[in-house]
Amino acid sequence: MRLHLEMPIAQGCGDRDATLRLALAAEDAGFDGLAYTDHPAPSRKWLERGGHETFDPFAALAFCAAATTRVRLLTYLAVLPYRNPLLLAKTVATVDRLSAGRLTLVVGSGYLRSEFAALGRSFDDRNALVDETLDVLTRVWTVDRFAHQGSDFKAIDVACEPGPIQLPHPPIWIGGNSQMSRARAARHAVGWAPLFASGAFAEKVRTASIASLDDLRDGIADLRQRTVDAGRDPDTVSVQVDVGDLDAALAEPDAFADRLRELGCLGVTDAMLRTARGAGSAEAIDALERSAPLLDRAHAAAVNS
Repeated sequence: MRLHLEMPIAQGCGDRDATLRLALAAEDAGFDGLAYTDHPAPSRKWLERGGHETFDPFAALAFCAAATTRVRLLTYLAVLPYRNPLLLAKTVATVDRLSAGRLTLVVGSGYLRSEFAALGRSFDDRNALVDETLDVLTRVWTVDRFAHQGSDFKAIDVACEPGPIQLPHPPIWIGGNSQMSRARAARHAVGWAPLFASGAFAEKVRTASIASLDDLRDGIADLRQRTVDAGRDPDTVSVQVDVGDLDAALAEPDAFADRLRELGCLGVTDAMLRTARGAGSAEAIDALERSAPLLDRAHAAAVNS
């Protein structure tokens, strides 16, 4: 089981020195990846009702790339409709190249209507924009001359040089719980990143409910069948879920290992952790420095599942 860390920003964790120390502590502890979320223009209302501060994920990952040598760098997740596909292609290629090929692009359609409005993007067309962007990304890096008539742009004889190091392109994972997200993963991606969400929370983030392990099992089975139908090997598609708070896992390592083993039996290959909400940089770094034995057990969980 691979373990990734959603990097903290609040409570003093987001300055230069803290970010550097957090990234190095996570790599030294054995985390497999570092991740940043994507909210370029959230409303104050959203922040006051439980939202969270964010960096630009690509700029932050580029900073972490310079400080680290091994960990993967993940967007968790990049909202595809927010950006022109060719600008995104250039950004992704740049981070992948400067990180020596360590970027994983976890993407989704977004859910904050006000953020779409602030960025001048169509909320109602977001799913069409996701499909268009995936099409552009998977083609522009693989041809010398790229042409595309887009929904609001026109590319004639375009080149993306230098391109990414990972060929044909950096790994793409699709976030979201819906059948549509699994269909996209089966066609375009090497990973699916659902989240446990039900009731009001699922409605808030505009995704289908996954409330239990049985729901997750059904989703993974559906993903695998769709991947087979697309003519691909389902064993090549990873599945990542959010497993919550690192401090809680450190407090009950046996229960955490059992949970990862159970998830591994369902087909989950990757898990996302985060430091405690509200923890300062000293507390977050301390948790990371104590997490190496926990990560060793996590990496063994997939073998034993």
